[in-house]
Amino acid sequence: MHRCLLLDEILEVIFDFVFNSIKVVDLRSASDCHQIPYILPSCYHHDRRSVFCLALTCHAFRDIAFGLLYSHLCSIRPLIKSLPHSELVFSGTASLALTSEQFNSSIPYAARVKFLFMQYDYHGTVYATLLASAPKDTLIFPNLRSLTWYDGRITSIPVLRLFLPTLETLSIDITETSFRQAIIPDLHITAPHLKALELMGNYVATQSEIELLLLTYPEGLTKFSFQCCTISSGLLDVIATWPRLRWLTLQLGPESIPSVPLHAPQMFQALTHLNISCNNFGIFTSFLRAFRMLRMDSDTYSLECPNLKIIHINAKECNTSSTWSELLSSLTCTKLEHLIIEELCDWFSCTLAVFDFHPLLAHPIALAELKTLVLIPNGYTSTITLTDTDIITLARTCPYLTVLDLGVRNTPISLYALNFLVRRCRELRRASVCVNAELDALGRTLPKNDVDNDQGGLQSNTQLFQLHVGGKSPIACVGPLRPSTAPDLMMSIPRFLHAMAPRLESIMKILPEGKYGQRWEMVSDALSVMVEEAKESRDDGMIP
Repeated sequence: MHRCLLLDEILEVIFDFVFNSIKVVDLRSASDCHQIPYILPSCYHHDRRSVFCLALTCHAFRDIAFGLLYSHLCSIRPLIKSLPHSELVFSGTASLALTSEQFNSSIPYAARVKFLFMQYDYHGTVYATLLASAPKDTLIFPNLRSLTWYDGRITSIPVLRLFLPTLETLSIDITETSFRQAIIPDLHITAPHLKALELMGNYVATQSEIELLLLTYPEGLTKFSFQCCTISSGLLDVIATWPRLRWLTLQLGPESIPSVPLHAPQMFQALTHLNISCNNFGIFTSFLRAFRMLRMDSDTYSLECPNLKIIHINAKECNTSSTWSELLSSLTCTKLEHLIIEELCDWFSCTLAVFDFHPLLAHPIALAELKTLVLIPNGYTSTITLTDTDIITLARTCPYLTVLDLGVRNTPISLYALNFLVRRCRELRRASVCVNAELDALGRTLPKNDVDNDQGGLQSNTQLFQLHVGGKSPIACVGPLRPSTAPDLMMSIPRFLHAMAPRLESIMKILPEGKYGQRWEMVSDALSVMVEEAKESRDDGMIP
């Protein structure tokens, strides 16, 4: 073994990379929603199996690997399992009462736990064991920093209080009234180091108790999430001037908009992440104006949050064409890195909406750092008017784009425009757009009056692994699918796509939906064969 692998610092970096190497591959269809993110990510998005294998590889790896595994726990079970007679605890037969010495020696990795996810202890024996055996003069988890807590029973509170003293981030379900009334009033005392708070569940009571809690943090929090119900304008007024607030997740409604102008000097100045769930985009723009986050000067919009990098909006209702256009126009001067806008309305109550994509590109320099662009209107009655020129402008404007998801709701673009986008944006990993691969579109080329459109100088994209065109994207086919009249034409499209993105193994798996679904499945199958053949050639040394 190389001597550098004997250094703990190097092993920690390597193992941490492996632990977080799982990419949460989004295999959703274009109709599925982009969920508002939680402050605390899921504890299941880690490659625990690989780190466990590293722990078993040699003695030098063992301690660091197990320490990493115990740093993020999806339950208390791994720790209780190390206790003698733990099967009695899990079966609900009995709880255990150990001395402090027995408890500490039986749970050697408790001090390494940094993230803990707790749901229900149905039998109560796990809670009873913790309460009976926990040392009185020290903490069970002295380095615990983040906790997700879903058990809203009043009987769980004594155990919850064992975890609060060292917490910096707390995600907690406050649906149950008695539980909420017991925890919320003194949370600033029981969790004195709290910096981030996420309140979950269904909450319909007055928000005064939440407001009183937030007022106990004179410097505010760095992250706050409140999706239990529509937030009131009074509660918003409390958090608007927090000087360190970087992450804000809210459910907005008419009652969120103050009836009189606010006079606070500067609001949401440190904000970097803004996640909003609302009925319609009009409420969102009203929120921006009411809290002076949006300014309009001589027909030009600008956001007054200088550090804002992420905007994520989910609308529950359908929006008109003008509402979409106004929203896109208001975001043209933002220096965002991630922009996600989606309608989640029921198709039974849909409104016809057709809006242009190009208003978003009115000030292209402002979007130079954009990495994620998701615009998904309702798929039954709404359409994004998108042209090849728009795609060319987008590719030039946003060279760092990694995700482009229009939910295949756009008017079809040519394969040549897609090719320019994919090759120009070398980091693009996922694309969901409607394309036109009919005969007349296959013969189309990009304008020749701009030397920047010379695609011969653009290299293939080796990052793209997911392309979704839907089953309604037009694709050429002469005669029946399989006879000699079709193969050359059908194979030319996979060859074109393979040259564009050599690691693209298939068009995103779709049912043979729409008029052209079966034809795109043939293209997808051909791509899979090409990628496999390329891998075999590389393995044989024929391709570098």
